[in-house]
Amino acid sequence: MRICQFFLFLALLPLNAAAQSSILGSVHVAGTNEPLPGASVGWAGTSTGTITGGDGRFSLPLPSGWPATLVATYVGHKPDSLMLMAPPTVPINLQLEPAIELRAVEVVERTEGTRLSTRTINATESIGQKELKRAACCDLSESFETNATVDVSYSDAISGTKTIRMLGLDGKYAQMSLENVPFVRGLSTSSGLTLIPGTWIQDINLSKGTGTAVNGPNAMTGQIDLCLLNPLDEPPLFVNLYGNSQGRMEANVHAAQRTGSNSANLLLVHGNWFDQAMDQNDDGLLDQPRTRRINVMNRWMHLGERKSGQVTLRAVHDERIGGQDAMHSAHADHSAHGLGLYRINVLNRMMDGIAKHGWVFEGDPTKSIGLIAAGRWHETSSEYGLRRYDGEQRSAYLSAIYQQLLGDGNDQVKGGLSFQYDDYTERFMSRSLDDVGDTLQDLDLGRTERMPGIFAEHTLKRGLFTLVSGIRYDANDWFGEAWSPRLHAKYDLGPLTVLRASVGHGFRTANPLVENAAVMASSRYVSIEGRLGMERAWNMGASVLHKFKWLGRKWAIGADGYHTRFTDQVVTDLDRDPLTLALYMLDGPSYANSLLTDVQVELSRAFQLKLSHRYYEVRSTYDGRLLERPFTPSHRGLIDLAFTSPDEHWRFDINLNLFGEGRLPDTRPNPSDELRFPVRSPGFATLHAQITFSSGAWEFYLGGENLTSTLQQQQVIAPDDPYGPYFDASLIWGPTNKAMAYGGLRFTLKNNKTK
Repeated sequence: MRICQFFLFLALLPLNAAAQSSILGSVHVAGTNEPLPGASVGWAGTSTGTITGGDGRFSLPLPSGWPATLVATYVGHKPDSLMLMAPPTVPINLQLEPAIELRAVEVVERTEGTRLSTRTINATESIGQKELKRAACCDLSESFETNATVDVSYSDAISGTKTIRMLGLDGKYAQMSLENVPFVRGLSTSSGLTLIPGTWIQDINLSKGTGTAVNGPNAMTGQIDLCLLNPLDEPPLFVNLYGNSQGRMEANVHAAQRTGSNSANLLLVHGNWFDQAMDQNDDGLLDQPRTRRINVMNRWMHLGERKSGQVTLRAVHDERIGGQDAMHSAHADHSAHGLGLYRINVLNRMMDGIAKHGWVFEGDPTKSIGLIAAGRWHETSSEYGLRRYDGEQRSAYLSAIYQQLLGDGNDQVKGGLSFQYDDYTERFMSRSLDDVGDTLQDLDLGRTERMPGIFAEHTLKRGLFTLVSGIRYDANDWFGEAWSPRLHAKYDLGPLTVLRASVGHGFRTANPLVENAAVMASSRYVSIEGRLGMERAWNMGASVLHKFKWLGRKWAIGADGYHTRFTDQVVTDLDRDPLTLALYMLDGPSYANSLLTDVQVELSRAFQLKLSHRYYEVRSTYDGRLLERPFTPSHRGLIDLAFTSPDEHWRFDINLNLFGEGRLPDTRPNPSDELRFPVRSPGFATLHAQITFSSGAWEFYLGGENLTSTLQQQQVIAPDDPYGPYFDASLIWGPTNKAMAYGGLRFTLKNNKTK
């Protein structure tokens, strides 16, 4: 029976705070039972803290070491502190006495938009709501412009889809999760971030390098974990309206309602509408597709002292129409093919849900169990002229974890079981020019995968040194077995200086058609050679982070280096022939090296400066040749300046992104110069800026993107003959839109409570 209990596990997510090596407690007015909602509770000398709920209760992660001092503060009351020598076994009750005299409160430190953590075992960067508001629009694929860890780019010249890269590799090699539940995966790998509005997110945690064994097997370059808004903390109503100079309009409405003393419900609604015909480079194709999107999520949460749970449901309808428009009728080559305008239709329909439940053992808060269940249905279809892709995904995910502290609390064990089920229907059809009725290609990549897994992890802390060792075993009935050992180490050179190192193995199953959707916008023949298998890679790296004061200013300097080496990989070969996309398994070396230097300095209480530089060396073997990975600049820089007025009413943000040269797929075999691209893309820069004014419940913002109007002028090969053999709109290395201005407002209806 004990063995069965040990392997019934699950690493509780941020939601399950009570079951995450946390302490529980409450804050009251001294001598009474009156709770203090909104009181601040945290560990002295650290940035770890929380806010009490409506009933005065709180849950706070354990400190990195003992003894530790717990501090509670509340406006108009004297602070209270309590020194703890070890994790308490019962909830703590802190009593705050009313202050005799209320004085003006001076803000001495503001919440940082981006936080570099010295406490996590991974090199982690947390992007908060303050940082997300600096990129006012609109979905998560557009929320990394002020970040050097994640690169953002367009996948093609006409679909409007944006993709990301991490450590020099495509975003598919980073595990994208929602509060540690696998989320952006399968058929949503290339478009999933586009379908998540930025206003829904409380924090984004970027962890570089291989992930821990508990969090899943797919983190080969890192993990992007999305933390949703907490219904218990949200105001009754929030509205965000956005519009830009190109005609795009968006609206976000959040409505929160208490359903009990420890529970609440949050309804999130997002709408996107764009219906303009825009062709800024005069190539005869719309730069952005007409878009209609509706996205609805409902989230219910309960947080008790020993039990917590939540249910999240979402529905998405996303439609895009692009290609040639009536305004481009002169470009359509009717005489050669008689096929009319080249049209693009992309449709995504999705429904998914997540349920979680966790509880702490009665009488022993060092032990906890959590359960997760998730499901998804996703239907996607794409028509690019004579090409059509249809896909459907039906997925289910189950996970359980048990965790407990050992001995004096410096050791912890976790263990768990997981099960991933995926049923894919995928079909790609392409018709010939000579006889439209005949099928040139008909590829069927449908399959059903079942993958049970088991994992275990041990955390050892000895003084200033922390070691987390873990291992996973997953058995995929379609692709075979996989072992994933993971090792993470952290050494605290000082209170604000840490060294980290990690090594581990990760794997994923590929969906090559949807992951290379950009090639749909071309006439390339899709050649799948042999049986495509699982992708596997080792990642190893190290980092250093040092925070200090110098010249009266707060500084944070970080540097990291990571090496990712594939043992198995699905190669996307655009170099064999300009008329072919070849997909085959790797036969030779394939690796990525990434070096980052990051400096953040508080120039004054009003100004903050961030400087970053990243170097990439990414190589892969294409038909026996070790070549630089295309579309990956070797250098990327970021200069970011933020201003906040002393009264917090005005904010101004400006950032300059710098991109170096990169290799482009070889198009020299094409018969003429106008059908060829350069061998390398040039370096370029983009400038973004935004100004925000806030007063009471209102915020107004005005900004601009790509203010330098940097543009990849030649975006398409043979744009006047989209049905011809040389047409290719997938070779995108730079911006596809000129300067754009935007503006909007935010309204927050706060709780109307008086004391």
